[in-house]
Amino acid sequence: MRLYPAASFVTREALEETRIGNILVPKGVCIWTLIPTLHRDPDIWGSDANEFKPDRFIDGVSKACKSPQGYIPFGLGTRLCLGKNFAMVQLKVLLALIVSKFTFSLSPSYRHSPVFRMLVEPEHGVHVQIQRI
Repeated sequence: MRLYPAASFVTREALEETRIGNILVPKGVCIWTLIPTLHRDPDIWGSDANEFKPDRFIDGVSKACKSPQGYIPFGLGTRLCLGKNFAMVQLKVLLALIVSKFTFSLSPSYRHSPVFRMLVEPEHGVHVQIQRI
């Protein structure tokens, strides 16, 4: 979810003139936050920001990086994805059922090449070999 979030961006409209750092954002301007860029920012995640390290989250999401708003795979604040909790529960149940009955390995022909569009997706698909346990 950090390295390859489901959505590529969140957008917000400035409801009033707002200052973000040294930038003055006029009222009515739409601000886009690119989630993959935020999730890989070394200033937030450290020099190993591009590495898959699940142990970053061992003390919870809020302590995984330098900013509690640095991890937003479902958006943030009042516009948080309505389906977040349902999606996470569904994912846990589905994964538990699948992992208990099958083993998975990537096909030797698989080429890792994520494409950041509206959703993050594999450019060439994902070829997986599945075996029943």
